[in-house]
Amino acid sequence: MNKIPIIIDTDPGVDDTTAIVMCMASEKLDIQGVTTVGGNVELVHTSNNARDIIKLTGRTDVMVAKGESKPLERELVSAAHIHGEKGMGILELEKSKKSFLEEHASEFIYKTARNNKGELRILTIGPLTNIAMAIQKHKDIIPMIHSIVSMGGAMGVGNVTPAAEYNIYADPEAAKIVFDSGIVVTIVGLDVTIPTIVNREQNKVIRSMGSKVSKVVADLNDYQMDKESPYNPAGAIMHDPLAAAYIIDPTILKTEKYYVNVVCDNGLARGMTLVDKYRLSKKEPNVYVAMEANNEKFIALLFGLLHTYCEK
Repeated sequence: MNKIPIIIDTDPGVDDTTAIVMCMASEKLDIQGVTTVGGNVELVHTSNNARDIIKLTGRTDVMVAKGESKPLERELVSAAHIHGEKGMGILELEKSKKSFLEEHASEFIYKTARNNKGELRILTIGPLTNIAMAIQKHKDIIPMIHSIVSMGGAMGVGNVTPAAEYNIYADPEAAKIVFDSGIVVTIVGLDVTIPTIVNREQNKVIRSMGSKVSKVVADLNDYQMDKESPYNPAGAIMHDPLAAAYIIDPTILKTEKYYVNVVCDNGLARGMTLVDKYRLSKKEPNVYVAMEANNEKFIALLFGLLHTYCEK
């Protein structure tokens, strides 16, 4: 089986952690590296967290390249009130002593895309700053990237304002650059992620698996559930893990291609993804939008990937 070359661009982050450990466990993916961005918490924490998560999974072959500490044209608005001061809720992972790559994330993305000759996938589960910067600096990168799957956006709902999802709100200019780039982009937004949860009983199953990884995932799920999200209090919402699942198994989501614009002003609609569902703008569709998720398939995939850590 030919593995899929992939970069994970991330800002860990509670749910980022589960997404990363899923990808690290998948035999379908060839993880080329992890790039970090300031988002849920500051870059120093997202970078350290990414490195520590990789150590947790036992993947000594995967390196981390640090990227941008703030959005292209704005100051960082973090989500530390959700993810905790350092991004891992109330957990402290065992610290990795591994060095970071010296090159900037955007340069690592460009080099890796060039080396993979049009086959590279990028999973983005944070603000799109690093990807946009790579596109701005290297226009020839566009045909080198096979596709991007991005956790972000929504159709008419938000989780940081009534209009906007956090990853897009944090750096709307970057999102617009990526969406308009011509690269094949799929957004996995709040419409499908909010109903995708791990409930208390399912989390007991995860904890009972008994590995270090499953315990961390279960603890982070409990942290989410204890905060009683107003969006779906029935469980821990799997925003980033659902995007990771789609990279591994595309049958988990149904998508439709629409024209998607991003509001980049500073008003109430900052960061809103305007999805032209009824083709009113007459503009060429530019983004695949996740419309429906198969939750049973998602849970089965999540459990299966977490089980692999019990075998190590």
